[in-house]
Amino acid sequence: MLSKPKIIEKWQKRNRFGRPGTTLITKKIAIHYTGQADVEGWRTVSYFNNVVANGYKVNGKYVYASSHYVIDLDGTIFQLIPTSEQCYATNSANKYAIAIEVATTGEDNHYTDETYKSMVHLCAWLCQYKGLDCKTDIITHTDVVGKAYKLCPIYMVKNPHKMTQFKTDCHNLKSGKITLDNIINCTSPDYIKNSSTSPLPKMIKVKKDVNYRKHPDFKTSSIAGVAKAGDIFTVVDLVERNDTNMYKLKSGYYITTNKTYIDEIY
Repeated sequence: MLSKPKIIEKWQKRNRFGRPGTTLITKKIAIHYTGQADVEGWRTVSYFNNVVANGYKVNGKYVYASSHYVIDLDGTIFQLIPTSEQCYATNSANKYAIAIEVATTGEDNHYTDETYKSMVHLCAWLCQYKGLDCKTDIITHTDVVGKAYKLCPIYMVKNPHKMTQFKTDCHNLKSGKITLDNIINCTSPDYIKNSSTSPLPKMIKVKKDVNYRKHPDFKTSSIAGVAKAGDIFTVVDLVERNDTNMYKLKSGYYITTNKTYIDEIY
């Protein structure tokens, strides 16, 4: 049984702008980001609880916004609203999704090691507590509203294989396959160096014709073309999957790491 993470309660008062008191029937957990890198989570808490909750207007219109949880850059988890009540964060999913606002860092809005560990711990524990599936019931805000409306959380939306790895980490922690000490931040710029016992190859050479893909999966719909025997590609990242891993290529496409099809060049 996974233990509950340490949570600091910063309860928002009942108000029509962020905590209406409407009942929530939890079916999903939605991950958000605060919209700007390197903004401390406690500032987001203060914004929701002390600004929006008191009636805050932008261009003459009241802002309706809140979140159940906020995770800070140092990994601190704040809870603002009980998970039995709705918040205003995930548009049409407000009625069924727990919302988690997560602080980000760097130009690409990735997560600190402390933040990532808290994300995994909180989501895994919530899935255990609410009877949810980590691999199917953890979603992004963009999954609900679409990319044309908002990229949120921007790092995970732009790097979907990292979102997949995050959900796998949550699943593995919930099921006891890993411990809190084993969690590795897959969004860190040092992820490959930290998580692999072997260095990332600079290039790969195709030795047997194989498909390259638009997304890091083996679905037929992801096929972008065929890499021919003898072709050489530059490798920029490793995508860790539950089955066969994939390399992300400089072109932005993905290809299998299966040694039947490729040779690695270091």
